[in-house]
Order: sequence, then structure tokens, then C-alpha cells
Amino acid sequence: MEAQFWIDKWKEGQIGFHKDHFNETLIKHFPLMKAEQGQKVLVPLCGKSKDLAWLLEKGLIVKGVELYENAVEAFFVENNFESFTKAQKGDFIDYSIPGLTISCGDFFKIDRSEQCDLIYDRASLVALPHEMRKDYAKVVRDVLKQGGKYLLIVYEYNQNEMAGPPFSISEDEIKVLYSKDFHIKLVESEAPASEGPRLRQLTGFLQKVYLLEKTS
Repeated sequence: MEAQFWIDKWKEGQIGFHKDHFNETLIKHFPLMKAEQGQKVLVPLCGKSKDLAWLLEKGLIVKGVELYENAVEAFFVENNFESFTKAQKGDFIDYSIPGLTISCGDFFKIDRSEQCDLIYDRASLVALPHEMRKDYAKVVRDVLKQGGKYLLIVYEYNQNEMAGPPFSISEDEIKVLYSKDFHIKLVESEAPASEGPRLRQLTGFLQKVYLLEKTS
């Protein structure tokens, strides 16, 4: 899946994945991450998610990564963070306020030396086709510190009924991607009422929430 696919979605306003409110699942399960003030949380493929602002309010150092620059700019404007700075940093353009940076660029080119304590993934892994998920999981492994927590939200349904994205990701695939380096715990499996009718009508549609802890 090319980057242009997502750029076109943003340009055409086809952003049903964006929510104008804080994500209920994040709020519900955030305590499981046992986050401490000043820890760094990475939010991959973050778009203009309001969850970034919520995490900042919790006293975390927030690092988002997003491909589409207009979405990054929109986040700061829509959340009244208009005094942001903008600077080129390697392959990325960093938009920043104290405690929060969104790096605009290709997530797969992220500097692996920028280690984080936590990762929050609501709509990232499910946005990627099967052939890209192994590389995504490798980036996650490389940037998360040992003992770090990873809150992962995915969907599971009959993939034959919808091409995706969002794609269906099974528990078996989660184990293939992460079991070597993580302890994996399924903490929720239910059909959420907050998703739109396109998803709710799919056979066996479930939202699954995993808490992963890096063990090696």
C-alpha cells in the first residue's frame, strides 16, 4: 500500500477513522499501562487524533508520527496549540510544543535510537496490509524499551466481506508478529457500539484490545 493512498484519503476527506473526541478504549484501558509522569509515549500513524492531547494532559512526553503534513498542522490549530515550532530533523519535519511532537514523514524511517516507554496504537496496525505488518512490528520492537508497555487496538472480522482498511487481524497473527519479544495479554474482545454501521454489519466483527509488554 503506497503512501499516496493515505494522502488521497486525507485530501478527499475520507477520514472516517478520525474521531472528534478522546477514544473511549484508551481512557478505559490506559491504567493498565502503568504510565509514569515524564515517560515517552509513541503514537504511530497518528493523523490529527485528539488522543495526543489527552496523553499530554496525563503528564507524558508525546511523540506522534504522521505522513500527511496538513493533518499535522490541523491537529495543532484545532487544539489551540498555535504557538508550535516547525523544524526539519533528518527525514522528518517536527511540529512541536512543550511535551508534544508530531514528526511528519514515513514511520518506517523513524530513528530507532529514539527509545520510548509506551506505545499507543488505535488505528495503525489495522491500516496496513498483511505484507507491511512484519516491518511495522519490527519498528515497534526496535523503539520500545525493555519492559515497555504497548496498548494495541485491532479489529477482527470476516475479511472476505470487506477489503479493508481497516483490515482484520487475528489473534494468531498478533502472536506471530510479537510473541518472540513480548508478553501478550488480550484485555477486551467485544463489538463496540461507537463504530460506524459499515463495520458493525460485518460478520463476527470484534474490537480486540491487547496489552503487550516487551520482554527482550
